[in-house]
Amino acid sequence: MKIVKTLSILCTLTLSLYAYEPKFKAVEVNGVKLHVLADDIEEGLEDGMIDQFWLAELIKTDKVPKNIHIFDLRSAKKYKASHIKGAVNTPYDRDKETLDKSKLPKDGIIVFYCDTGVKSMEARTTFDEDKAERIFVFDAAYRCDKTNKNCKVVPNSAE
Repeated sequence: MKIVKTLSILCTLTLSLYAYEPKFKAVEVNGVKLHVLADDIEEGLEDGMIDQFWLAELIKTDKVPKNIHIFDLRSAKKYKASHIKGAVNTPYDRDKETLDKSKLPKDGIIVFYCDTGVKSMEARTTFDEDKAERIFVFDAAYRCDKTNKNCKVVPNSAE
């Protein structure tokens, strides 16, 4: 039993040594320091793609800053089954190209996530350019087991 505990501790320590380090320097948007996934910061901000590996690490360690507001654009049914801790459900209607914008905060930054990233990208395009500059897309999958327990955030590949 001692060997199992020792191995478990060693694995935990080893994994903590290999925590994700963002590839590109942080940028400040609306008072929030964040990482975009582009070597050209301006291009990254225009695309609205937040570094999914960086944000996934914050979510996994429960260290998402209060001024990063996460919105789940999936259906209310999927949200009720499971969602990222602290996320607000604002379903995006792809046919009408709408979502309830009254739920969105005036401060900080807004991060959209859905099943594949497509709805999030589409939803971001429904905003005027000045408002879209503080809205980012989290390109990751949110997966749970069949009991909707044991959920995890899995960043999609950046390739």
